[in-house]
Amino acid sequence: MPYLTKLKGLLYRFSKVLILLPSIFLIFGCFYVFLADNLVSLAFSIGIPILFVFNLIFGIFWLIKKKKHFLLVFVAVMVYFFCFDLFIQYNQIDENIENIDISSAKTLTILSYNVNGFTNNKEGTEVTDQKIIDFIKTKNVDIFCIQEFSAIKYKLFEKEYPYFFKTNIIAGFDKSVMAIFSKYPILDKGYINFPNSKNGAMYVDLKVNNQYIRIYNIHLESYKSDAIHQLNNPKSYSAIIKRIGKAEKTREEQAILVKNHINNFRGKVIICGDFNATQFSSSYNILSNSMKDSFIESGKGFGLTYKLYNYPFRLDYILIDKNFKILSHENFELELSDHEPVISVIELE
Repeated sequence: MPYLTKLKGLLYRFSKVLILLPSIFLIFGCFYVFLADNLVSLAFSIGIPILFVFNLIFGIFWLIKKKKHFLLVFVAVMVYFFCFDLFIQYNQIDENIENIDISSAKTLTILSYNVNGFTNNKEGTEVTDQKIIDFIKTKNVDIFCIQEFSAIKYKLFEKEYPYFFKTNIIAGFDKSVMAIFSKYPILDKGYINFPNSKNGAMYVDLKVNNQYIRIYNIHLESYKSDAIHQLNNPKSYSAIIKRIGKAEKTREEQAILVKNHINNFRGKVIICGDFNATQFSSSYNILSNSMKDSFIESGKGFGLTYKLYNYPFRLDYILIDKNFKILSHENFELELSDHEPVISVIELE
């Protein structure tokens, strides 16, 4: 019987450690994502919301039970809020927004959409193409940024958007096509090459309401294959781990490259695009530094732009210069591409 008593003691101590793990992991993960770019940092960037929810549940439980474990949960939650914004938003719509003329020169309506090369053809390519085109035209935004665009479909938007810049010629045919369409004349434009990558970034300079604004359209590194979808194949694990680690590191390098480019511009900046990273990643935090996230400021819900195994990801963003006011942010569930579009209305100063 002493062995049974000893076993019970071990199980009891183990259970005490086990219930503290969500808090320990949350604290560790909040700092680790800033320190490394590998499979572990990716796991934390995906799992931090889950750890946060577990901590809330345990925190309420320990508070009711008046247990000292609550203190560790409290510290973990405070660390989270020190490092990140909340991943779910409940912003209320400004009651005065209906009185604002969004067609005026004092506002800008911006759309960002990764259209997956118009190849997410569940209903057939032509049907999907037309639905995407109709959606964009119906929204009648001032500016829209597209990732994984088509080199020839720009003609479909020429009437509504006479000013545009696409990258297939300037970047080369081995690069993923991107484009920015605008109702305002483009004063300058350029392309930021990402070495050893099919992805890249581009920008256009506009003059709106007597202000010079630079719009960046960026597409950070993806996994270059359906690596994530190969998780059910144990033989591919080694290659997947290497690819994920490399992509995580590459995204950070690309984000730094774009941020350095932004720092050399003296005007106002808006960043749109597919980051292929959550808000808990180093690449997002590099780009969002000193910027306003339209979803955080005016969004609702999880801000889903990508779904994998029904898990909601927010990978697509509109980051606004801190001097502008964000009037609204809208997410959609069109299922016309592997990503979903986002739209934001901003008020210029």
